[in-house]
Amino acid sequence: MVVLVVAGTDAGELLATDLRALLGGLADVELASGADEAMRTAESVLAADGYIPLALVDLDSSAQRGSDVVAALHQHPRLRTTRTVLVASRASLHDVDEALRLGSVNGMIIRPWTELGLGSLIEAQLATYIVECAPHRLEEFGALLDDADIAAARERIDQQRAAPAIDATDPHPLLGEPMDDDEMTRRLVELLDRCLGHPARIRVSPGTIMIEEGEDVGGIYVVIEGRVRLTSHTQAGRKVMHEESTGAIVGLLSLASRRRALMRCRAVTDVRAIPITLDQLARALTVEPEFGGLLTRILITSLARRLRRSQELQLELDESLAALSEARAQLVASARFTALGEMAAGMAHELNNPTAALMRSIDHLADDVLEVVDDPVVAEAVRGRLDAPTITSSERRALRRDIAEAVGDRALADRLVASGVTNAVEARALADAGDDELGRLEAATRLAETIRNISGVADRVQSLVGSLRGYLRGNDGRGDIHADVDVATGLDDALRMVSHRLDRVDVRRRYEPAPTIAARPGALQQVWSNLLVNALDAMNDEGRLSIRVAPEGAAVRVEIADTGPGVPPEIESRIFEPRFTTKDGRVQFGLGLGLSISRQIVEEHHGTIGVESRPGHTVFTVVLPTEQA
Repeated sequence: MVVLVVAGTDAGELLATDLRALLGGLADVELASGADEAMRTAESVLAADGYIPLALVDLDSSAQRGSDVVAALHQHPRLRTTRTVLVASRASLHDVDEALRLGSVNGMIIRPWTELGLGSLIEAQLATYIVECAPHRLEEFGALLDDADIAAARERIDQQRAAPAIDATDPHPLLGEPMDDDEMTRRLVELLDRCLGHPARIRVSPGTIMIEEGEDVGGIYVVIEGRVRLTSHTQAGRKVMHEESTGAIVGLLSLASRRRALMRCRAVTDVRAIPITLDQLARALTVEPEFGGLLTRILITSLARRLRRSQELQLELDESLAALSEARAQLVASARFTALGEMAAGMAHELNNPTAALMRSIDHLADDVLEVVDDPVVAEAVRGRLDAPTITSSERRALRRDIAEAVGDRALADRLVASGVTNAVEARALADAGDDELGRLEAATRLAETIRNISGVADRVQSLVGSLRGYLRGNDGRGDIHADVDVATGLDDALRMVSHRLDRVDVRRRYEPAPTIAARPGALQQVWSNLLVNALDAMNDEGRLSIRVAPEGAAVRVEIADTGPGVPPEIESRIFEPRFTTKDGRVQFGLGLGLSISRQIVEEHHGTIGVESRPGHTVFTVVLPTEQA
């Protein structure tokens, strides 16, 4: 399968690069500079038993006019089913108009395009090609197109087939029997000759202004041969409004505007025309009834074409504006995330230094305390408390019972256990030594506990700073690809970032031995954070959160499940759409971009992301290859 790009070198290479990234190796992308080279490339592909489902024609940079390229492709018998997309920015309207007139243009995208907009267009065109022309090749497109793409294409085609055909040459009570342009022109000339005694024919060379915008109109022109162009002066300069060939009647609409020309009419080619004055026009309408009907027919046909082309261009403009709006929303979100990232990076940097200093001070503090304590019992108590392992509640209750039996006093046993006493012999000795000795031991224990608590807090802060810096690696997620990213470590870092929300959440981790992957660490951290936050939001920070990591062939599979109410079936297919959110106004950052951005990041890593949901169980699954193509 080959996707053909017809464009100049620089623009073509940029477009080809974006297409290769979108297609992911599914198809080859061939570049041609014009119609001739495009046809040679197509013949080579077809000779090798290949096929071309899609061609993109750049109207601004190809060596030949875009309409010529489209015509050449459309005239080839084996390329008539190829989907053709125009690429334009400042292209002249007449070139777009001429290409659209051929009836073989299936879409348009305006430069600069967004990755999302280009991807959506390509998927829609390929899906339509598969459904319409090559259903037997459906499996070949499975890596790019999903069931939703195919279903949408079938729906569009069914709607088109069900809709009544709109054609200005169809039989109609107003238009009568169908007639093509040449036939209508021939009949109009016959009537003029009959009514006016063969009026004069004139020849106009290319570039000649036949009617000037704003000037008085003394009559009309009936174009017999050649092509004329209608332009209008705007704030942005002179713009092409329309272009017509044989059969055009120029100036009639201007007569309806108090005889002031609405547009400039210039000959594009050698033009042969019949000038008709107002008196001659009135005589023909009076003498020959058929003339008025035919004149009306020509005008309606021309206006219908202009309207249809205007609608097509308007649709393309609407799509472009929608893509721009979407891109703007993503840019706003990206800017917000970038600003937050820069702020967080600054905070992490500022916290790192004092935290490290605090850790060093704590180590020195413990040594200094032990050095100044004269009482060996107190020193040993401090040292033992600093190094003592953490015991469970049940272990503490059992120890308290043993000490109480040894000293015969439950309240005293509580004080002794709190002071770090762990055996009956030591407990009886302290009980016999008196309250002063026990008081010094309690003070030493409290001092050791304070040092230990400070150390624990500092260690916690240092761990959070480390996780935050790991999260921010790569800034906004577009950093360099690392070949040794450990998925489990990234998930643990993301969990630490939301640890303040886990008090009432049962977190269950199941990390099977899995290989590292090639990825952008910062980007993946954003994915894990988005999925974890969504799960916690769904459960209102209360429930069970299950995280599983497992190898899957040449990939790593990550599952994040929650016990929330689930995703309603009617919206499950839309949750990855940009700006789609189920969060109400009480949620500060309910932009509807988290899952969309997550999908984009995963797909940039050539992975997949999906969701399965039912009440009480929702699981998001991410599969990432171990190596990037």
